[in-house]
Amino acid sequence: MKETNNMPRQHENVVSLYTDDDTQSTISRDDLPRPIGWKVIVQASQVKTKTSGGIFLPSQAQDNEEYLTANGVLLSLGDLAYRDRDTGTAWRGQFPKVGDRVTYGKYAGQKVIINGVKLLILNDDEITSVIPDGVEIAAYIQ
Repeated sequence: MKETNNMPRQHENVVSLYTDDDTQSTISRDDLPRPIGWKVIVQASQVKTKTSGGIFLPSQAQDNEEYLTANGVLLSLGDLAYRDRDTGTAWRGQFPKVGDRVTYGKYAGQKVIINGVKLLILNDDEITSVIPDGVEIAAYIQ
């Protein structure tokens, strides 16, 4: 996709189906809600419920995992995301694009479930960083 000043650059490998690991529910790109204004939609990474050895984690460990790994994939951007609220001009700098893995605060955003798939609706400024490709985020429990 061609990058312009008016349109955020998109990843070439953006998927068109999203699956929730817990429920195994799937939605298509067409089923995503359209974020309005400076809102963005993120599919949060799923919290591990058991170790690689098959031991189920207690809820406190799952809460720690969720707290330490508040990240997900950016699925959609509102028209004013990363733009000046008054003029609509693009902010200077590098900002997340659709398909990027991003971090955000644990309690940030509005949690919604669309056809069984858990999503977050965040303000654009609630995204705190972009995770480089190939980097894994984990809590203390492996």
